[in-house]
Amino acid sequence: MKSKKRTVLTGFIFVLIIAGIIALFYFGERSAPEIIFTPQPESFLPASKNFIITFKDKGQGLKEIEVFIEQNNNHYQLLRKNFPRQNHLLKHTITITIMPEKIALKDGPAFLGALAYDHSIWHWGKGNYKEVRYAVMIDTTPPIIEVLTRIHNLAKGGSELVIYRASEPLLNHGVRANGWFYPGFQRQGLYLCFFAYPYNGPENAFYRVIGEDKAGNKSEGGFYYRLLKRKFKQDKIIITDQFLRAKMPEFWHIYPELEGKYLETFIKVNTELRAKTTDEIKRICSTSYNSLLWQGPFLRMRGAETSSFGEKRTYYYKGQVIGKSIHLGVDIASITNAPIPAANNGIVIYKGYLGIYGNTIIIDHGLGLFSLYGHLSSFNVEVDKRVKKGEIIGYTGATGLAGGDHLHFGILLHGEFVNPIEWFDPKWVKSHILSKFKQAGLLH
Repeated sequence: MKSKKRTVLTGFIFVLIIAGIIALFYFGERSAPEIIFTPQPESFLPASKNFIITFKDKGQGLKEIEVFIEQNNNHYQLLRKNFPRQNHLLKHTITITIMPEKIALKDGPAFLGALAYDHSIWHWGKGNYKEVRYAVMIDTTPPIIEVLTRIHNLAKGGSELVIYRASEPLLNHGVRANGWFYPGFQRQGLYLCFFAYPYNGPENAFYRVIGEDKAGNKSEGGFYYRLLKRKFKQDKIIITDQFLRAKMPEFWHIYPELEGKYLETFIKVNTELRAKTTDEIKRICSTSYNSLLWQGPFLRMRGAETSSFGEKRTYYYKGQVIGKSIHLGVDIASITNAPIPAANNGIVIYKGYLGIYGNTIIIDHGLGLFSLYGHLSSFNVEVDKRVKKGEIIGYTGATGLAGGDHLHFGILLHGEFVNPIEWFDPKWVKSHILSKFKQAGLLH
């Protein structure tokens, strides 16, 4: 009898052991949950910041999660959730907006963190535990921006300069207006920005200086400006079969499917290729040297001006309208293969064939200012070469969408074409640009 009881007890104990092993195997996983912040918290926590936080578990599922901030030994719970075992939740993602001022936090050091427990039976049933903490500096104060320049008069298609300072270092800053943004540069503790009034801009364009500090706090500052109307010429251009036969084969390496189709090639070049060329120029001029490389008014090549900036062109073929465009520079005609001088000091950043402009050179004059030379027959410079005002950089030609030998000259601010005539004018350059540099102590 005793032997039978002992056998039963041994079997019962064995079953308990097996059940315990199974339970431990099933409920006792030891891997802790994962916690992922997107984006990962950086050094600063601004007035408002959005985070996506993902909690993951590979075993029994999430049991409890919390997001918190600690400052001066105080624990501030931002979010807390519990999940029942039957849910077996292996992943949970939250989006949270953290606004320190709403929870009475002060500017200064703090910790941003999150924790998670799972449903494992380890740690006396509390489960596996994971906590992440990031040291942050709470900074909820936006920078104060003060504009130093007082007069800003912009004619449509024209340029201007604004100089400003800030109460703390700025990272992203410049001038914003409607859908445009012109990035600024830092010089000797001040900030400056060349900006434009685009040829197609509205009459009520709204400009302001914007800035962002290293914590991500953003600020805006208004300034006085006056927008001046300007009328642009309208030109009617007759496209002849002679022109099409002479020029369109040049583009068949770009559009081989249109070989032999002269009119279709012109329409494609004047629309699609023109737009692609503009986009490529914006890309090329998206970065600029943080230095004032040019001096004084820009040099104009000798010759007759045959087309002006902003000219509205309508193209006709056999009496029918086949296209339109805006001329974004000045055309200067001289002798065939005339030498082209660099308009001012700068660094060559592009030399090559560039869509409708054919053989093209682009010079970076620093601080977002560029000059473009199109339709060249040949080059006399290399990329990355420093050039001086008046130095011969190439020779005129008729490459690209050009009806005859001439120079297409353009000025750009951050990739936006502006009127070159202003930059040729010594009086305009002095009153709108150089005098502001001097008054701000940036030029002696």
